[in-house]
Amino acid sequence: MRWLCSRWPEVKEQILKSGHTLLFLDYDGTLAPIAPSPEQATLPSSTRSVLQRLSRNPRVTVALISGRPLANLRQLVGVRSLTYVGNHGLEMWHRGRRTGVFVPGSSREALSRIRPRCAGLVEDVPGARLEDKGLSLAIHYRLARASQVARLKAGIGREVRPFVRSGALTVMNGKKVIEVCPSLNWTKGHATLRLMKRVRRRSLLPIYIGDDQTDETAFRMLRGGITIRVGMHRRSKAQYYVRGVGEVLQFLEWILARYA
Repeated sequence: MRWLCSRWPEVKEQILKSGHTLLFLDYDGTLAPIAPSPEQATLPSSTRSVLQRLSRNPRVTVALISGRPLANLRQLVGVRSLTYVGNHGLEMWHRGRRTGVFVPGSSREALSRIRPRCAGLVEDVPGARLEDKGLSLAIHYRLARASQVARLKAGIGREVRPFVRSGALTVMNGKKVIEVCPSLNWTKGHATLRLMKRVRRRSLLPIYIGDDQTDETAFRMLRGGITIRVGMHRRSKAQYYVRGVGEVLQFLEWILARYA
């Protein structure tokens, strides 16, 4: 894993040789700085402006891919012409049409049963909060005391374990968050491959930028593209890293200038 700027000549050449660029961009920690709570993670106006201009370029397709619910992601960004992928790939908005992955009734029922149990555990930990995303649950603990986080994780694990064993649910760990999701063979990586097929462009170059563990499936699957992690992580499968959201914006501005 190398710093993007240190390998810029080879990255630049790969981009310049492509006919169409498909940009996959995570939201939290990639476009918007990490905030104490999800509601506070706002998109900088300069980044929104670049996304708007990129979305009007016929040689670029921009897809925002996030663990956030689809409706919430679209509302936060507010650029109609983008493609949006929410709930870690379970929901998609592309070319004015909403599609989704089939979630079995067993998983929906398990989420319904586990929701009040998780809510009860969160209530006992000041600073923790439960986010109901419809097709999944997120337990945020960024503002909780470190001494209580282990107890919260153990409690969530205890409640969810029977549903994990039955094959109805799975648990993913992100940055200060526990995600309880339907147990499907479907990830952000699978969603990126599906979208690549729908774009149908010659000499298509996928570029994926993300900052969390949930982005690793895309890093592994997009071997022919460019994968970039926000923040250095020795175990990441991304080819390159950038040092923060500021360098992400600089990269997007270069893409915009390249196709001007």
